[in-house]
Amino acid sequence: MKKKLIIILLVPVVELFYSCISCEDPCRDIVTKYGKFSHKELFLKNLDNSGEQIIETDALQINKNAYGIRLNLIIEKINGTVRLKAANSIFFQSAYALSYDCPPEYIYSAVDCIKSIKIFTLQDFDSQHSENSDITDYFKLSGLYEDVQDFSQTIGYTLEFDIIEYLDTPFHIDILLMTAPTIENQHQFKVQIELSDGRILEQETTKIELL
Repeated sequence: MKKKLIIILLVPVVELFYSCISCEDPCRDIVTKYGKFSHKELFLKNLDNSGEQIIETDALQINKNAYGIRLNLIIEKINGTVRLKAANSIFFQSAYALSYDCPPEYIYSAVDCIKSIKIFTLQDFDSQHSENSDITDYFKLSGLYEDVQDFSQTIGYTLEFDIIEYLDTPFHIDILLMTAPTIENQHQFKVQIELSDGRILEQETTKIELL
């Protein structure tokens, strides 16, 4: 009876020993690199939402019920801010060992955030909105159909990858026109993005005929 009892007690101890080894090994040598980035530039593209998927377009005419704007944001790395942190500290072991998820190799944080996004019409749009009027409320975020201003308050500003590889690849925000114009057909829009450091990124779309 004693031999059987000893066997029963040893089995879970052995299993615990091997499970602890497997938890520690994947993340033991990872060193996380920290850095900073800033929003650098904005450029715009007209969108056509009349098909199965939204597409960028250089067409001169678009269905007024299927028009949108793509906001392309370019970021830049802030030099001299990268620091290292060993992933095999007590904190990282306790946080990641049980979940098998290793900490990221890179964590970049923004030095500025988007305070507001505004869209202006550069032509008379309807009876309530003449040239240079703010028509931000006429646009919704693609997919979620969320208000543009609400979205600008919920954007995340931490990137867990090496941004060096993506500095020339813009992060884009697609917004769709939900209220069609009732005055004229030729239209053009201006987008302003106000950043927390006081800068304003501003661009105009190409002229488009909304039919």
